[in-house]
Amino acid sequence: MLRKILIVLPTDNLGGAEKVLKMIARHYVNNANVSVFFLQKRSTRRWDNLLINKNITLDYGKSKSSALGLISLIFFVLKCRKYHYIFSSQTIINGFIGLLIKLRLIQTKFFIARESTTVFNRFSGIKLFRYRLIYYLGYRYIDLLICQTELMKDQFMKNLPFISKKINIKTIPNPINIEKTLQTNTDLIFNEDYIVAAGRLIEEKGFDILIDAFNLLQNDCSNLKLVILGEGPLRSHLETKIRNLNLADKVLLPGRVSNVLAYFNLAKVCVVSSRVEGFPNVLLEMMSQNTNVVSTKCAGGIDELEGVFVVEVNDVSGLVEHLKIILDSDTSHNRVLFDKELKSRSINEFINKIEFFLNE
Repeated sequence: MLRKILIVLPTDNLGGAEKVLKMIARHYVNNANVSVFFLQKRSTRRWDNLLINKNITLDYGKSKSSALGLISLIFFVLKCRKYHYIFSSQTIINGFIGLLIKLRLIQTKFFIARESTTVFNRFSGIKLFRYRLIYYLGYRYIDLLICQTELMKDQFMKNLPFISKKINIKTIPNPINIEKTLQTNTDLIFNEDYIVAAGRLIEEKGFDILIDAFNLLQNDCSNLKLVILGEGPLRSHLETKIRNLNLADKVLLPGRVSNVLAYFNLAKVCVVSSRVEGFPNVLLEMMSQNTNVVSTKCAGGIDELEGVFVVEVNDVSGLVEHLKIILDSDTSHNRVLFDKELKSRSINEFINKIEFFLNE
């Protein structure tokens, strides 16, 4: 009899955390019945390609509200209360599933939760208090808590020592789908030299810092454009900044694109400008396509990636200098270094570590 696996996400958009859970679903779907539940109603079809396998189902909440989606999740799990594995990767969902386990509304042999960000760096005041409440209500019922970096693990244990003593916390670096990254599409929206970044248009991604750095870089590299892929609430703010710097014809915000890897592949430089991350999966995707990669020290472990040019967070002048250096460097030797790192982060390695930690 096939094992039953439940994966719970807020939406069907493919951010970093969602991509990891999709890789997990794809890994198990050939030898398990996989149920994927999205708290919000369908907004994309980015998971539909998994439906070619009869062992997987995709179910959605009834509205665009994740809070209402949690109620829908209760009714969903009551249909099939027992699972072999449950996977989730968002703090509120992790805590809520733990609470359902505590109330015995759902049973599972193993509940595997993944920390998708470091809330202690991102939030304060009442918002951080709410997260702490969620941790205390549900996290004690997690069988394996996966942290993306040692820094994330240390911060969790320091801020939540009571919970840390009760659950199994391990560091497992983010996986990457290597086969997918080899399938690039070169259909870009223009044919010019450019620097590229990607992510939600939010403050944490530091795109304002990148735009300031690009503005200063114009004195030495006036032929370059800057392309920032993604959508988000700060679009109008960034557009105003771009106009004020007279960069309207230099900085492009094309929104979400289906061929993000192609942009990474053909860019002069790929940049992660974030202020804080759990760990930026986009950095791994950039490394799979390009040897010119710059990242801020926005998460633990980034300065350990051989070949990646690393700059401090919020350091405009430092970012400018690193961009100048990398544009004048031969980084072809990074291909061997990057491929070695990416190979160690295959989804098979990721799952093997989970299975090992669950059974040690």
